[in-house]
Amino acid sequence: MKNVNKIFLTLLSIVFFSYFSNLYGVEFRGTGLEVYKGNSSKTKINKALDAAKEKACTNAFKKYVQEMEESKRMIFTNIEDQIYANLSKYMICDTVVVEKIDKKQKKVEVVMKANIDETRLDIEIKKSSKIFDTATGEKSRIAMIFFSRTVSAQRQYDEKVSKVDKKTKGIDINEEETDTGISSITTETNVTETGGSKLKKADISEYIVDSNDTAKLEAGMKEIFTKARFEPISGGRQIRKDWRSLKGEIIDSLENGGGIPEEARWDIEDLLMEKNVSYVVFAYFDVGVPELDAATGNQVVNAALVVADITRLGNNDPVSLGTISGVQARREGSNNDIAKNNALNTVAVQTAKELVALINSKGIN
Repeated sequence: MKNVNKIFLTLLSIVFFSYFSNLYGVEFRGTGLEVYKGNSSKTKINKALDAAKEKACTNAFKKYVQEMEESKRMIFTNIEDQIYANLSKYMICDTVVVEKIDKKQKKVEVVMKANIDETRLDIEIKKSSKIFDTATGEKSRIAMIFFSRTVSAQRQYDEKVSKVDKKTKGIDINEEETDTGISSITTETNVTETGGSKLKKADISEYIVDSNDTAKLEAGMKEIFTKARFEPISGGRQIRKDWRSLKGEIIDSLENGGGIPEEARWDIEDLLMEKNVSYVVFAYFDVGVPELDAATGNQVVNAALVVADITRLGNNDPVSLGTISGVQARREGSNNDIAKNNALNTVAVQTAKELVALINSKGIN
């Protein structure tokens, strides 16, 4: 009978252990250090230990986050504040692995073992973004309409400046001095003007749109969109029958210092909705005049995102999800083309990351 009870308890322990191992099957260890002041009283040491344990548990969770698959981690960043504020809901962290107390240095150090409730955390992530929960065969299609314009020339205007020279000279007059003792004088004034106008004109930049850059920008963004469980596609190829005229209208505007015309955007959105595209991104980038790095002798190019608008398409009217701008990069290369490609790729990747974060923050698909 005793053997039967012993076997039963063993099996029960195995089942119990297996259950909680599955529930909290992801284990990480973290370290925490805390310094205290004053005497090494038991109260101060215990208080420091509690603070060090909390730091160690947070450190363990951060290690887990670093191991996340990239698309999952990108979504996690949108809810990390609420997760870190309630860490006890997502992990059990009460096992001390190492505990060191240094009374001379007045510091304590601990290593804690944390078991992450990955299932509960995944639920929160999926609630935050339906995109992450989308099956592989049901990826949202996102169309890219990208342009890059390069500064070809700049005309600068100086203010018109008037320079006035005044010369004073005496004049001999054949008459007697008056009682007041005042002699006669006259002033000669010379005026010279420089500059182009009375008011300073705004500097003008001339641009050239390089269609070859579109493929480079799409390549930089494609990897990020794919990891975020989208199906990135070229917008121009989807509407190729109408693309030539629309593209010409957009290029004309960009090369004259404007943006992507609203009318062209509306036409493109309507055409993409007919192709069952879920999202469209309109973006254009500025590429600066190449410079020479005095230290390396390489060409240096600046590239910057002027604006990127993302719109959700559907059966009803398109809905704007937001706009980002200000992403820029300065990269170098052995020649102008390489430096330009490096700068565009860096800006494209960062732009894609911010666009994905913007979509995920809406919690829609």
